[in-house]
Amino acid sequence: MIAKDIFIAAMALMSQETEDGTYQGYPEEYKNKAWPILTILQLEILPSLSTGRISNENSIIQLDDRTGMTCLPYGLAAHLLMEEDEQKAAFFNARYDELKLKRPATISVMRDSYWEGTSTSDGGSSNGYDGGEW
Repeated sequence: MIAKDIFIAAMALMSQETEDGTYQGYPEEYKNKAWPILTILQLEILPSLSTGRISNENSIIQLDDRTGMTCLPYGLAAHLLMEEDEQKAAFFNARYDELKLKRPATISVMRDSYWEGTSTSDGGSSNGYDGGEW
């Protein structure tokens, strides 16, 4: 998925795309704003991403397709309409926040470091637990 896919979806949400596929309104102005906004939104959703700069319409979105196509267009539309139509921007932002929370959970291994204390000279554990009964 590339940035252009997200941009086109946002334009459709904002009712900026006409039936013949052209844009009404301010598409060049929107495009100039879209790439840095998408960079921010992508890093907001996936903070562990070390790089993820969106510099043009062919930049690759680092999110999974489901998250990218369901969530990012609403966030982009909200930011692009912020100065023009506060009601629409608020609606799109609320939807973005809702979809952001519905992202699939990831499973990761948790390590209980409390019980992994270092051994003491008498063979016990520095955390006070010697492996016997409580």
